[in-house]
Amino acid sequence: MKKAYYEEKDIALIGIDKADYVENMYNWANDDEATHFMFTGIRPSNAEKLEQEYLNLVSGDNVVFTIKDKKSGKPIGFVGIYNINWHARHAEFRILIGDSSYRGKDIGTLVTKYVVSYSFEKLNLNKVWLGVNAENKGAIKCYEKAGFVIEGILRREIFRNNRYYDAIRMSILREEYEKRK
Repeated sequence: MKKAYYEEKDIALIGIDKADYVENMYNWANDDEATHFMFTGIRPSNAEKLEQEYLNLVSGDNVVFTIKDKKSGKPIGFVGIYNINWHARHAEFRILIGDSSYRGKDIGTLVTKYVVSYSFEKLNLNKVWLGVNAENKGAIKCYEKAGFVIEGILRREIFRNNRYYDAIRMSILREEYEKRK
């Protein structure tokens, strides 16, 4: 396994690379369980599309990590800060624990807390925000543990599984992060 940027407990965050992204996202984006509450997965993915997504990730204002199991080196998900606005000093947080055997083990919370810290301590951001399906109770609980608060509800924002879902906009500000530190 490549040198980790961050390690804690049984996981490591590694800089994202093309092979890990394309191969794993192909499987996870086409897995209804992994993408049940997400926009991803509405249409089938293919390698060419994912290669273009990877190029957009590494060429844009994004910082994305592969989440790996430290012992096996196996990729289990991706996490990052996307669309960084350097002027306003805010960005969007996204996470996918694609491997179902790693869900529900507080890995998402651990990784979320680290990336929030990274966003404020290393990137000097003032706000990190996210959008989450209102029915994804596990994700909402994870984000709240990491310090995110609800800003508002976007009614019937997501169409998935043959129905509309509300989306919740959550964020954490630097001052809130500092108080929790």
